[in-house]
Amino acid sequence: MQEQRTFGETLRALRTQRGEPLRVVAAAVEIDSTLLSKIERGNRLPTEAQVARFAQYFGIPQNKLTAQAIADKIVWEYGQQDTTLQAVMLVKERMEPYLTSNK
Repeated sequence: MQEQRTFGETLRALRTQRGEPLRVVAAAVEIDSTLLSKIERGNRLPTEAQVARFAQYFGIPQNKLTAQAIADKIVWEYGQQDTTLQAVMLVKERMEPYLTSNK
């Protein structure tokens, strides 16, 4: 199974694919390069507004980046442990009615 990238890993990959330095991307999304570096390394989490600006800048669906950011927040807050996984599975179960009604 392929390991999923974190939000920061995705940003770094997008930025390096374009060959852009931190300062260029940071300026485009209205943050400083130090903050962008911390986000890429997983030392800081982005705000919703920052996620939206990254999605717009890189021309990718905002919902993809938002989902990664939410996943990172869950792991950041609760860690990689059995109870976190159990909680995520409960969320999935509770989302079932939504998932089936939107097919």
